Amino acid sequence: MNKRTFLIALLISSLFFILYSAKRTSNLGNDIYKYLPREDELPGWKKDGSHLVYSGEDLFLYINGGAEIYHEYGFRHVIVQDYITDNSKSISLEIFEMTSSNNAYGMYTFKTGRGRNVFSLGDGAQLADYYLNFWKGNFLVTITGFDEDEETIDGLLMIAHIVDTKFDTKGKIPPIVSLLPKEGLEKLGIKYFKGHLGLFNSFPFFTRDVFHFKEAVRGNYRKGFSVFLFKYTDSEECTRRFEEAKENFKKSQKYKNFKEVNKSFFHVADIKGNSIYVSPYINYLYIVLGTNVQAEAQEILRAIQERIQETYQKDALEQYNC
Repeated sequence: MNKRTFLIALLISSLFFILYSAKRTSNLGNDIYKYLPREDELPGWKKDGSHLVYSGEDLFLYINGGAEIYHEYGFRHVIVQDYITDNSKSISLEIFEMTSSNNAYGMYTFKTGRGRNVFSLGDGAQLADYYLNFWKGNFLVTITGFDEDEETIDGLLMIAHIVDTKFDTKGKIPPIVSLLPKEGLEKLGIKYFKGHLGLFNSFPFFTRDVFHFKEAVRGNYRKGFSVFLFKYTDSEECTRRFEEAKENFKKSQKYKNFKEVNKSFFHVADIKGNSIYVSPYINYLYIVLGTNVQAEAQEILRAIQERIQETYQKDALEQYNC
């Protein structure tokens, strides 16, 4: 390749890169920028540097080693802006745009948990130490201070309230969550999953993806047990996944004392002695983890079946009225 040909090729490559970058930037639109608080809305605080935006796979440049879970929950963009006071108190604001309200809620449940302070922000908010998470519609907001001083926490909450007022969207908790039995349910212990990574971080049944669910939820209960509910496209897929799970529980060295109660209900125990009951129902697979009483697990199954039937009847009635 001569010098002239090389320069032409370089020019074409540069032009392609510019057009590609412009296309990526235009996909953001102006929406994500408008959620940042202005300095005149933040008495005592000012921007510390310019904001940064990461989209798609670029998230790996921002969160090294932690981007996978965001992508599992349907990550689109994140905008990051730091704020600072004259006496060097600092706060970092991150606004994540996800592909759906369900995904924003799921990522919120992944980052929060029991023992946190609950606030009336967005569609749900929790403060832990010096970082706050809230979700609204298909957005997840994480605001991080770097100490627990009153000035930092006050600034953190002020930023959160301002961002909240800028959203013109509202989300709903995924319907599968409502299928969890209500009695004894710890609302701050609910986790919503869209893939194996989220499930594995909640409870590592298997290192590989055995359940292949469409969506799932975990509910923790005051009695000390947990209920997992996995949703599938139809009953045939659910039955197939149930049989695959049964074989994996039987063969895995992590589990012992396998007992098939009947063709659609079995029990195993993990190496820590936790009892695990598994059963399918229509297009849902349920697992009760932690109760050592089979009758209690079966009662939970009946409660779930009743809630599923109520949902099907409600949907059928709404379709009929339409």
